Amino acid sequence: MDIRGIGDPAPRNGAKIARRVAKHFDRLGKAAPGIERQIGAYVASGDASSVLSTLATGKVQAIWARRMRSFPPRDESGLFAPGVEWDAAQMRRLGEALSALEAIQHDSWYFGSKKSPEWLRQVTTQWLGHGRKDQSLDQLAALAALADLGLLPVLDILFGNDVGNYRAENCVERFAGVMPWLGARHDAVVAALPALGADQRAEFAAAMGRLKLADAFLEPLAELATGSSKKARESARQALTGADADLLRAHLAARYPQATPAVRAEMVELVATSLGDLAAGLLAEWKADETAPRVLAAIERATGSFASTTTEAGAAGPGDGPEGYTAVDGSWVATPPRPMIAEVTPIPDEVLALLRPAAATFNVKLAAAQAEASRERWHWSRQFSKVGQAQFDMIRKLGESAYQIGNQQNTSLGWIRSHEGRGTGVDAFFDDPRLTLWHSVRFALASTNGYFATVFSDWAGPPGNALARRIAAGADIRVVLDLWTRFGGRDPIAEHLGATWYQPFLEQDLPFWVALCDRFDLLDEAFGLKPRSETRAFAVRAALDLLAFFPTAPRRYQQPLMLLASGSSATLRARARQLLRAAPGIDDAIARLLDDGRQDVRAGAAEWLAQREARDKIATLRRVLKKERSELARAAMITALERLGDDVGDFFDSAAMIKEADAALAKATDKALTWFPFAQLPALHWRNGETIDPRIPQWWVTLAAKLKQPGGNALIDLWLDRLSPGDAHRLGWAVLTSWIEQDIRTCTEEEANQYAAANVAATLRQNIDTVKRYPQAADYYATDRDTVFAQLRRVKLGTYLGSAVDSKGILALATRVDGADAAQKVRPFLKEHGARTSQAKALLEMLASNPASAALQLVLAAANRSKQRSVQAHAGTLVESVADRRGWSAEELADRTVPTAGLDTDGAIDLDCGRDRTYALRLDSADGLVLVNADGKEVKALPAPRIDEEKPLIEAAKKLVSTARKESKQVFASQTERLREAMYLGRRWRLEDWESFLAAHPLVGRLARRLIWLGVDGNGRVAGAFRPLGDGSYTNAADEDVALADFAEVQLAHRSLLEDGAIGAWQRHLADYEVAPPFDQVGRALPEVTEAMGGRQEIRDREGWMIETFKLRGIATKLGYVRGAAGDGGWFTSYERPYRSAAIVAEIEFSGSPLPEENTLAALHTLSFRVLRDNGYHGRQLTLKEVPPVLLAETWQDLYDIAAKGSGFDPDWQKKVH
Repeated sequence: MDIRGIGDPAPRNGAKIARRVAKHFDRLGKAAPGIERQIGAYVASGDASSVLSTLATGKVQAIWARRMRSFPPRDESGLFAPGVEWDAAQMRRLGEALSALEAIQHDSWYFGSKKSPEWLRQVTTQWLGHGRKDQSLDQLAALAALADLGLLPVLDILFGNDVGNYRAENCVERFAGVMPWLGARHDAVVAALPALGADQRAEFAAAMGRLKLADAFLEPLAELATGSSKKARESARQALTGADADLLRAHLAARYPQATPAVRAEMVELVATSLGDLAAGLLAEWKADETAPRVLAAIERATGSFASTTTEAGAAGPGDGPEGYTAVDGSWVATPPRPMIAEVTPIPDEVLALLRPAAATFNVKLAAAQAEASRERWHWSRQFSKVGQAQFDMIRKLGESAYQIGNQQNTSLGWIRSHEGRGTGVDAFFDDPRLTLWHSVRFALASTNGYFATVFSDWAGPPGNALARRIAAGADIRVVLDLWTRFGGRDPIAEHLGATWYQPFLEQDLPFWVALCDRFDLLDEAFGLKPRSETRAFAVRAALDLLAFFPTAPRRYQQPLMLLASGSSATLRARARQLLRAAPGIDDAIARLLDDGRQDVRAGAAEWLAQREARDKIATLRRVLKKERSELARAAMITALERLGDDVGDFFDSAAMIKEADAALAKATDKALTWFPFAQLPALHWRNGETIDPRIPQWWVTLAAKLKQPGGNALIDLWLDRLSPGDAHRLGWAVLTSWIEQDIRTCTEEEANQYAAANVAATLRQNIDTVKRYPQAADYYATDRDTVFAQLRRVKLGTYLGSAVDSKGILALATRVDGADAAQKVRPFLKEHGARTSQAKALLEMLASNPASAALQLVLAAANRSKQRSVQAHAGTLVESVADRRGWSAEELADRTVPTAGLDTDGAIDLDCGRDRTYALRLDSADGLVLVNADGKEVKALPAPRIDEEKPLIEAAKKLVSTARKESKQVFASQTERLREAMYLGRRWRLEDWESFLAAHPLVGRLARRLIWLGVDGNGRVAGAFRPLGDGSYTNAADEDVALADFAEVQLAHRSLLEDGAIGAWQRHLADYEVAPPFDQVGRALPEVTEAMGGRQEIRDREGWMIETFKLRGIATKLGYVRGAAGDGGWFTSYERPYRSAAIVAEIEFSGSPLPEENTLAALHTLSFRVLRDNGYHGRQLTLKEVPPVLLAETWQDLYDIAAKGSGFDPDWQKKVH
């Protein structure tokens, strides 16, 4: 497309433009006949300008809104296709017509931002549509000149988001000659720069680095690098790593004396990250004359022992490269010798012949399928042909050649990747040692779309799986990657760093670091040590993935890791700290951050010191705490001191609290707390009986909301622990119940009915119109009035009226609520409102900080069973954090924190109800808690008080009974499930732990007595089976005494671990003694797991078995499965059961069901197991030999039990399901 400038004569092809414009708007003729020609005339020549008023009418706009469109808009009708010259005025008029017809509703769909006129954004979006590149910046400037805004619109679009390319963060690639064009207009660009938005300024800086213009635009880049926008600041600093160091030093030295202290502190960081060897000298000069404490602290941090080492290494780690690297601890880590790439060798005929049995089986299946395919609209067989010699010749040619395969799958292997082609001999062929790595890489690449990560997934099929096995067996990853990219595969390192969405990189434990030593340039760019090379920035999170492969982090990345470790992102912060754990002097470097000018950095530094158990920094923390004024930082420092073992009682000052409360409450109420019922806070007392001024708890609520730490901190713990007994519970209960009630508010039934009645007619008309236009959508749009009414009513009732998430910090005041009460209140929220993931996570943080076991048990349950993956992952992180603080594993934590319901080892609680009135709460034979009097007779209730002195005793006893009953019910349910999972996973306890925390526990011990256990000797062999009798003795199936002293470990028995004779003996034993096990160990018939199945990844022997979706949901839920994640179109296709302690999730796949669910016919597909990632998402598919055998057998039987609830196998199942 050609465009003429503003002053150019009118083009000769106005008629062509008018016709194109009329065609573009032709559908508007339905609203106003001939209007499309009027628009064409106006755009081409300026005639008929009154048409803009017509375009703004509702009738015309309604017709336009119903057109088929793309998002973002693009030039579907070819307005700017080649062959027509446009001038700037014509383009402006087109933009005006588009704007009059439909205003911009979503900024992300149009080039530029609100800094540019809407007409310009509208027409530019059409002009650049369909990915047009190499356009002229002069043409864009001609358009911008009509807006009389100088270069601002040009830069706004040039450095704004490319709405047509999700892989680009600016539009530099859309235009030709950007570098010389900007260089020729240096002063105008610099003048327009301050008016740009922060994102555009950041992209300008990145482009200057990439286009090697950092020296030319040194002054504005230095301004951005010390400015207020974090994103622009980081981008400019990265760009300046490519500037001439002497020029940059001279500029900064000249600017420093006139800068404010805040800017000077930023300049110090800029020097430390960008000047390399010149940094130390310049910082020394500045320090000599500096007086501002903030700047001096910044210089101290930058010139400290850790920072200076970092700065020297940051420019370039001497010797870092293919031979090895210098680690953060100063050691040299050498890479192993690189093997030579062997040249291609012919594939022996006898190796290729290994595929023939699989081909024959495939051909039989294909022939049967093709006979059936003639009766169906779509069938898998139509994409395949009979496998013959031609296919074998193609496979040989593929393996023995060196041509570029690229990113398209090779059809010669398609039949092998299909389910029908995975027959006998396929794995034997790909694993044959006579096939070299050359062959294996080529076959794997031809089975993928060029992404290396797919080799480790089931998507790549047998060829990819075979390459993965070779790598796991020791094939050098450098050679594999060299071959991969040589044959046209995508560079996996660059792809991972530049991906537009995040996913973990390679779950396998591979020595991938040796390949990364070849690519330090990419990692340098990701960490900001060199200018950007692409239009999209590399992701730091992805770079941290790659650094985790190194045995020890490279020293060259200490400086950026330190910045990340003290930054605002919790995810990046934790990972960077882990990578820096071995760095010498790290505690001193962290301590320097306590003097940083930013309160969040100071708070983070205190937290980090506590994590590292840096007890030698207690004095430093106390020093900075004396002058600390930030409530966030004070709370973090007090918390750090408490976790480091220091006594923080001296920071409790009730008199000072009133002053702080008055000062805080004098300010406007936090918007997040406008709903909070301050008047309903209970009256409180200190532990000494003194009444607490009501202003103090009001201030606590206000401060807690500001701190946004639902798990609390040492400062809040200090307050709560000094309240009188029971007051911390009353305060927390008021906060917890109010917060939950506020968060789950919905409308009334009456309001929902009114809403449905007001909207049913319009919705019904819209649905009927949609179904007429798109008949294939009839299943999704109800056309029955009653159904539509019910849908609207249901949606309204399910719509929350607000959210309390912004005030989640007040939950810190609920961390001392009685554990059973807190768990009972939170459990239904997680079940019914768990989709509100931020709120669910906040409640779990609150429970994890509660010292009561009952509260922690709910967190443990959420870590193992939660419908929301992110909530489950968060609960797991909380459990690990609590366990780490106590020096236990997560499983040991679960053992040691099971509530006792207040029962002693005999399963009883004595209740003091007054003089000569002793009652007790005891477990009966059915595991229920019953009241008995002093004579041992069961009674229904506790007695009434006789005198006033007995009232508190009776109230306390009633509370104890209520709590015990709640806890015992929760414990029996949760521990039954936990023990069942332990049996599935083959968990073993040390004998002393088992005796202390299971057998001797008043509640868990009851379960243990009804289960069969295996004793394991010191060599790991099963030495006998037994059952506890409850009196300290143990018996086997033959009623003989068993001595536990012969065992080193104990695990739960399972029929797959017992001989046939033992199974029968134990079945008789349990029946004779009328023992009712909490779950089955020896009675359930199970499928036979054979060694030959080990290499398989799926069980398919119930594929095609039919079942109604509601029946499937019912039985799957009963067996402990939850619905899998919904995919495209709101369909889910699996039920899954996670086993977090083993990092495994079991998946039962079926044909699918829509959301909201309807009772339709479905077909079962497969059972498989996947890696359960830390973030709750699923990883690679496991082979069956990687699954614990008991878990495999029991889950397989689950599949059988589900199938048995349906109607059985249907040979035509594929025709009967979606």
